Amino acid sequence: MLVLQASRLVFLANPKTATQSVRAMLRPRALAGEWQNDPAARHGGIGPFDRKWRGMVEAAVGGPVEVFAVVREPVARLDSWFRYRQKNPAGDKRSTQGLGFAEFIEAVLSDPVPDFARVGSQERFVGWDGRRAGIDVLFDYDRLDLMMEFLADRIGQRLHLPLRNVSAMAREGRPEVPEALLARLRKAMAGEFALYDAVRETGVLFADD
Repeated sequence: MLVLQASRLVFLANPKTATQSVRAMLRPRALAGEWQNDPAARHGGIGPFDRKWRGMVEAAVGGPVEVFAVVREPVARLDSWFRYRQKNPAGDKRSTQGLGFAEFIEAVLSDPVPDFARVGSQERFVGWDGRRAGIDVLFDYDRLDLMMEFLADRIGQRLHLPLRNVSAMAREGRPEVPEALLARLRKAMAGEFALYDAVRETGVLFADD
């Protein structure tokens, strides 16, 4: 979570959506606060923000805030988690070494879910109820140019987004996933796919649309 006092903006960092790049860009403008010392605030979604931080943040900036975040196509996000956890040493309970991507998806769909396949939920992160999100503005990971335009308008200055941890999928393309497995994934994560489809339609989704 980053709080931009002058523009009354709050960025909530949805994992695997260019968060390191956005943090690097916005951190010099961010307001210091107690949330910086809370590990849960680093990748906390709208639920924790509303319960624990909104009142404190709005008091600090002097009024209501506009909250924004980025969401990503669900299969691409899973692939990013899969590749990220291949960095963990073999034998570590959060490692995906020795697995194929399809096996990883099978694990995500299993019950109970093993530690290496726990990836959170974008649907829960943004407070999606099937029609609208609890976050004021959502951007498509594949259209970050729209986020940059939004920030330029709110801040009054064009910023530069550095490249950090560029996804291997961007270089190599999406891994093959059997159609039957993809169908199971879409059924199990129907809300998350619906959320992304709503954002992807124009590249940006405002809560009051």
